[in-house]
Amino acid sequence: MVMPQKKYSIEDLHIGTLIRDVQTGDLALLVKRVDLFLDMDAEAPLWVWDITWTGPATDSHNRHMPYIEDSIVGLLNGGVWEIKSDDGP
Repeated sequence: MVMPQKKYSIEDLHIGTLIRDVQTGDLALLVKRVDLFLDMDAEAPLWVWDITWTGPATDSHNRHMPYIEDSIVGLLNGGVWEIKSDDGP
């Protein structure tokens, strides 16, 4: 049995990256990357992205959402989200 290879990694996430929710078609823009534990010297970094969403399933309650970086990569590799590029749909 061949295990699928991960398509996405943390290195694929940048300010300005556009992501599409495969189920709803909503689009998300990665706006800002923040270390949640920046002021806690004893803790390893926990990177969180501020994301702004738009689309039919987006409203005032979910337009601006934080996501843990590893979770974003998991959603991308699970096929729930996809990174949109300039060279295709």
